[in-house]
Parts: sequence; structure tokens; C-alpha cells
Amino acid sequence: MNPLFVSQEEVFSFYKNGDRVEQKTEVRFDPLTGESSRLVVDPGMQPAKTDYFEEGVETGGDQCPFCPENLEAFTPVFPKEISPEGRIRKGESVVFPNLFPYSKHNGVVVLSEEHYVTLKNFTIPMMRDAFQAAQQYIQQVLRSEEEVMYASINWNYLPEAGGSILHPHLHVVVSEAATNYQSLFDRKSRAFQENHGIEYLAWLYDQEKDGERWIGEKGNTAWMHSFAPKSHYDFQAIFKGLTDITEFKQQDWEDFASGLQAVFLTLQEEGLASFNMSLTFSNEGSPAHARVIPRLSYSGVGTSDMNFFHTLHQEPIVYKNPEKAAAKVRKNFEGDNALP
Repeated sequence: MNPLFVSQEEVFSFYKNGDRVEQKTEVRFDPLTGESSRLVVDPGMQPAKTDYFEEGVETGGDQCPFCPENLEAFTPVFPKEISPEGRIRKGESVVFPNLFPYSKHNGVVVLSEEHYVTLKNFTIPMMRDAFQAAQQYIQQVLRSEEEVMYASINWNYLPEAGGSILHPHLHVVVSEAATNYQSLFDRKSRAFQENHGIEYLAWLYDQEKDGERWIGEKGNTAWMHSFAPKSHYDFQAIFKGLTDITEFKQQDWEDFASGLQAVFLTLQEEGLASFNMSLTFSNEGSPAHARVIPRLSYSGVGTSDMNFFHTLHQEPIVYKNPEKAAAKVRKNFEGDNALP
């Protein structure tokens, strides 16, 4: 293994019913940032409910501001320099301003007229249109700004992932201030190139291609699992050679959506339904990249997947082996499971 993929093992010994037990913890360090992730023994806790069919019926239609009968009346519009029509549309996708913004520019992208969409029903055209609408919004914002801006496309799917409205939607954030992740990535990737003479994501692609954590590639989009995950699963997509939002073509979004379908199918097979996704654009010349992690609570008392390690020590606790996780998605990525 490349020396930049660093891990260390700790062993905890104790006695149970008179027998000595040894449990191993593996601490892995991100090859770019040095941030650690803690791979621990999977206790076998089962995720809580994974469907929201009842809630979908209760919160849809007249009750939902994103459903087609309410969208025009309930959502605001952009100023003319962003969209002369007030909103941006592509297929069933609609982009409009967030009433409670996270940044100077914050567009909400509704993916579909359907109120509740399960993982298996996110089609390639649905996701492609949403990402293209988000792209158009970002490009319009950047044309209107003279300052350096930091852009990302983000997805909280279902309440366990922080989605406050069940209706599927993305958040497009364009800010004068980089997020902690964007700032760290740009700073560390700049240092990586200075130290190693190669751009980090290009190096990562070369290192991971066809390895244990490799998933596959379609067009300009390459998928792999993170060495030091930010959750139990942490699927990464690298957009090879695409460093600017204007470089993305329709086929790139279709290829990305196809990879997402394989990830979604794997999550579903593992009894999971919710996820966070962020697609980030670097200001340092690195390719755009995306990360997808599941979100869940556990059955019983509804235990959150976040604890003090995540929230205060800033170190993820990981129950699933990254190499085994990649193999599961690789099977779906290479198979014929995608919807049209």
C-alpha cells in the first residue's frame, strides 16, 4: 500500500464470562488532510424505519410548498440578473431562492413533481435535469459576481439526513466564504501538489483504480470508496478533467446519475434510505468531486448515527469495512440494475 495511506491498530482486552476477549479498532488517516476515522467493531444494530410512505401521504399535495399545485404561490423568485423568468426550469426540476438562506446565494432545486420518491425510483433523467438546473443557476450567479465565490451542490435526502421537507430537493450554495471542507481541501490539495508534483485527485484516481476500494467509471466520472470514511460508507466521485462548472455537459450529469443509482441500490440493499451528498467545485484547479454518505438512526430508542466522536472530536465512527463496501457497489455499478 502507498505510504500515504496510513492506519494504526489498537487492541482493547477485557474479560467476558471468564474468557479473555480482544477487540480491535483501526484508525485510518485521510491521505490528503490527515484527518482520522475510527473503524470499530460492528455491533449489529439495525437501522430504524426506511420508508416514509405514510408521511408522504400526510405531507404531500396541498400540504407541501414544493408540490406543483403550490410551488408558484409558495416559493420566491430570483432577481432578473439571475433569472429573467424568476425561476430556472429543466424538465420537472425547478430552481428558486431559499427563504432561509445559508449563504449569499442559495438556490433550492426541486427534482420532481412527485412528492415522495424512494431511492430505487430516482431516474437518470430526473437527476440529470436537476443537476443541469443547478449548473445553470451557479453559472448565472458567477456571471453576476465580481468576487471569488465558492460553489457546491448538496442533497439532504429524508429527515434523518436533515431534510426538513420530504419532497426531494437539492441545495445549491454559492458563497463568498468557503466552508471548512472547501477551505481545507483547497489548502491541502495545493500543498499536496507542491510536495508531490501531481494534483491530489489525479493521484488518488491513479492509486485507487482497480484496487480494493475502486467501484468503476463512466465517462468522466470515476467512483471509489474513501480510505478514511466520514461515515459507515463514504462513496466518492471524481469528475476527471472537469475543473469548472461550465465544462460539465449533459452526458457528464447522466454518467454521474448512473453512478448514484448504483450507490442508491446498495444503500437500499443494506437497509438504508437516507443520505447526505455534496458536490464541490475547487478554486485551486482540482477536478470537481462528490461524496455520498448514508444517514440513519437505529431501531429501539431511535439512536442517532452521530455521537460525541463525530460532533465534538470531529472523527467519524465507522462500522463498515471500506473495501467490502466498495465491492458491494462495484457489483451494482457493473450490473444491469439501473433505471432508465
